[in-house]
Amino acid sequence: MKGFPRLMLWAWERPEDLSALPVNCAGVAFLAQTIRVKEGEMSVRPRLQPLRVPPGTKLMAVTRIEVAPPLAPSAALRDQIVAAILATARSGALGLQVDFDARASERVFYGDLLRALRARMDPAMPLSMTALASWGLFDDWIAGLPVDEAVPMAFDMGADDAAVRHWLASKRPMREPLARRAFGLCLQEPLPWRPPAPRTYVFSHAAWNEATMRKALKEFGP
Repeated sequence: MKGFPRLMLWAWERPEDLSALPVNCAGVAFLAQTIRVKEGEMSVRPRLQPLRVPPGTKLMAVTRIEVAPPLAPSAALRDQIVAAILATARSGALGLQVDFDARASERVFYGDLLRALRARMDPAMPLSMTALASWGLFDDWIAGLPVDEAVPMAFDMGADDAAVRHWLASKRPMREPLARRAFGLCLQEPLPWRPPAPRTYVFSHAAWNEATMRKALKEFGP
């Protein structure tokens, strides 16, 4: 991950104009596609909204995986998803990120998928994964996964919100070492404390503009 800035902005599925972003201060992790799985079949929805970034911006292609339970895991399904994720590397991205809020029953499949993906990727290309904040605090299932970083997402936490905020208020680091390499937060959701991490990912509920980019750079930039 050394080739990526300390600050990364998530650009989700909406028109995003980040052309005013200083390329030496921040990179962009953009939603490249959404994979939906239902009854053992996969469908791919590519990014349909425009993304504008300055030349030279360090890009990470994000694949969002959504599963309609129950998951029917198979080697064929795993390999289809891996191939779709690998295809996003052709977008000019320097790294790949997988965003999958895997249920407990889906974790074995997810681990197998990440191992198969890592085995087929360019060894020099970084692999990142997002993680529910609770995975880095109360659940150690991500330990040993073949990723360069797991990004705990401390926003839109639902039932985990109070427990995670209580933990952060105590100013304790993430328990899982893999989840200490990066941290994810939302510009519109203040936290009681932000654990130190080599890299910060920032999400915005609204499309990025010059004002919100300046705020992110001021609060979380180098």
